[in-house]
Amino acid sequence: MAQLLIELKQLTKRYKSKTVLRDINLTVEKGDIFGLIGHNGAGKSTLLKLIGGLIHPTAGQVKLFGQATSVHNGIHDRMGLLIEQAGLYPSYTGRENLRLLSLAYGLRDGGERAERLLERVGLRDEPKTKVKNYSMGMKQRLGIAMALLASPDVLVLDEPINGLDPQGIADIRGLLLELNKQGLTLLISSHILEELSKVATRYAIIDRGEIIETLSREDLLSRCGERIELEVEAASAAAPILERDLQLTNYQVIDQHTLYIMDTRVKNHEIVAALVAGGVAVHSLNTRKQSLEDYFLERTGKGEGHNA
Repeated sequence: MAQLLIELKQLTKRYKSKTVLRDINLTVEKGDIFGLIGHNGAGKSTLLKLIGGLIHPTAGQVKLFGQATSVHNGIHDRMGLLIEQAGLYPSYTGRENLRLLSLAYGLRDGGERAERLLERVGLRDEPKTKVKNYSMGMKQRLGIAMALLASPDVLVLDEPINGLDPQGIADIRGLLLELNKQGLTLLISSHILEELSKVATRYAIIDRGEIIETLSREDLLSRCGERIELEVEAASAAAPILERDLQLTNYQVIDQHTLYIMDTRVKNHEIVAALVAGGVAVHSLNTRKQSLEDYFLERTGKGEGHNA
């Protein structure tokens, strides 16, 4: 059985009369690269702050490593956080920033850890460069190094590729995959599903403060592959016919007139013939290949015909 490192139950966060998160239920398993995908303002950063213990929920429960969190139990010490921006001293070098943080943590081997982490994130060749002269990608890598300083079991990253150029994105991606390969569990937020799909093993889509879907990498890829979009008189009448006469099970009922069929082995004319024979009028049938971003926009109601 998979070990749950993060478990959220009915988590809600309100600021006065504004509800930012509502009834969030979510689990992250040991070894996951868990992708939290949502538009800007969807509630991603607030959710990560709740998990990291930076703010407290209005209602609901956060369990980390099997324990309910509280102010004094120290369970958050097992997490490394990089939420919004790293707290960097711009007039110091990366090495000096790491050594200052190691002193704050009370680490006896802080200097050695700093050297290892600079090597790990590819910054060891910049020993005298002050952080104010770092590129955005270098700052992100240093921020990740600082989040790793206390050897956490879970690394939480908020939009780690935001503002990076293609090479910077590739560098961060390679680093995250290597960290996971070495046994670290990661929780990463992003508003770019296409990029997140290159590293994540599981996903949750958050929109307007609610989790609207959780799915595995395999689920996501199957739903974003080729599909048949079927418009009929009544989807409730069409579904039993598809199952009984064509042995189709991999389909979704979208609304009262629309079905998506992900099993494209069946021929279009076979679908039409079976439905007509069953007394269901077919209005249209089209084959479409959906991109990851199209799927994300569709699920959050911001696809074609909607306002962002």
